Amino acid sequence: MKKSLTILSALLMLSGAGAGIPLSQVVTPTPTAQAASLNAAKLANGKYSVAYSIFKTGTSTPSDAAAYFNLKANVVAKNKKTSVALKTTAAANQMIQSITLGGKQAKVTKSSTGNVYTFSNVNLKKSQTIGFSLSIPNMPQIMKESATLKFKTSSLAATTKVKLSTKKIKAKAKKVTGTTTKGAKVTVKHGTKTLGKVTSKKKAYTVKLKKAVKKSWKLKVTASKAGYRTVTKTVTVK
Repeated sequence: MKKSLTILSALLMLSGAGAGIPLSQVVTPTPTAQAASLNAAKLANGKYSVAYSIFKTGTSTPSDAAAYFNLKANVVAKNKKTSVALKTTAAANQMIQSITLGGKQAKVTKSSTGNVYTFSNVNLKKSQTIGFSLSIPNMPQIMKESATLKFKTSSLAATTKVKLSTKKIKAKAKKVTGTTTKGAKVTVKHGTKTLGKVTSKKKAYTVKLKKAVKKSWKLKVTASKAGYRTVTKTVTVK
């Protein structure tokens, strides 16, 4: 009986997609810092993360449903289409039978730590109605509840790093070579001065320098590509 009451209490919280709770009780993700905001409507092919909030329908009041989600979604952009994966908590597994987002059913990947619900063709710039089908032991009827999900597009960040390696650089060298992600832009700097840059056409790259380097110089080699996290390495000239 005690267990049933515990589950029922949790269910009532979730069904309060209706009822607001104090902000102090809402789990919010840590903001992700990045150099520049990404355009949520024109994401380059790649993998990203984005924070989101769940509100009582038609309001800006946090929903109790938020406590049952990891409030940072995984995003995959491919050919101008965006899929979003929402992860729930382990407690949600006991009650949530299915979830819809914008009226679309999810592809479900089950896990004891919390199921993952993946939706295709999601508009990150638009608020979405998130719907729940809920069940509880000894209650024959499936409960239907809904709330409003809003993505925090300012938090969008690429999650896959550009690959970057550099070969040893000797004094008087006039080039830097190594490997990177195909299509990445590789830039070499000494201090604030750019010595050279190139966009790789394949895995291997060669950056021709404006002048020969000197022993003990510390060069900053940076690789960047749309849809990837930028990587910078400091290389000392031998």
